Amino acid sequence: MSTAVPAHPSVFRLWPHRVARFCWRPNRDLVAVAVSWVLVVAALYTATFVIGGQAVGGLAYFGMYALVGAVGCGIAIPLVWTAAVRRRPVSDLGITREALAPSLLLQVLFAGLLFVAISPNFAAADLASLAPLVALALCIGFFEAVFWRGWVLRRLEDSFGLLPAILVGSALYAAYHIGYGMGTGEIASLFFIGIMFSLAFSLTNSVFILWPLFQPLGQLVTLVRDGLDLPLLAALGFLEALALMWLLIYLAQRYYRRNIEQAAAG
Repeated sequence: MSTAVPAHPSVFRLWPHRVARFCWRPNRDLVAVAVSWVLVVAALYTATFVIGGQAVGGLAYFGMYALVGAVGCGIAIPLVWTAAVRRRPVSDLGITREALAPSLLLQVLFAGLLFVAISPNFAAADLASLAPLVALALCIGFFEAVFWRGWVLRRLEDSFGLLPAILVGSALYAAYHIGYGMGTGEIASLFFIGIMFSLAFSLTNSVFILWPLFQPLGQLVTLVRDGLDLPLLAALGFLEALALMWLLIYLAQRYYRRNIEQAAAG
């Protein structure tokens, strides 16, 4: 049985105890986490280096990066494992309405502080060029909130405790960016960014402390800074991928509830 703290307001009171809690309970969830991490990195690497950066606006790149990597490996695998294998609700991945109000309020606060720090990066950007980047940040930001925090971080916390989970999870998050071809300096800075997002998530165990503002905003500034140029039509593709993620979440939760009802009736 999972030992992770559920997402509800009392998590604020219990947070200091979680920080001080260490354990050694490795389980089969870690195998699923390792496999999904390898597949996500492989999909990103394939999109970047096999299909190639010149195809950023093309269907092949989009299919491998967004559909195979983010939707398939990053969202579908955790959902199938959670609902079908472990027979748990999607709230176990941080997709929950519990602690929704404090999560959203804290997210607005964090996003506001971040925006003040990074707003000069948007000074020269026009709306037409920002629209597809915003759609990309919303889509990939949701994938990263669910995959890295709801899936990887919570599974690691179950096995080792919160602090080891934050450190190991942030290292995995940083190493994932080798798929983008990033250097060691950028990867090192991403380790600390991973710690920031992990600490924020751990306050309520809800992805809605990160999405749709806080984490996507951080990604958006990176996209603008790197000068990524996407056609306006790409916005539709990333929004469709985001809608597909939510459809899979709905189906996974429906599957879980049907199994619970069948077990109660049987």
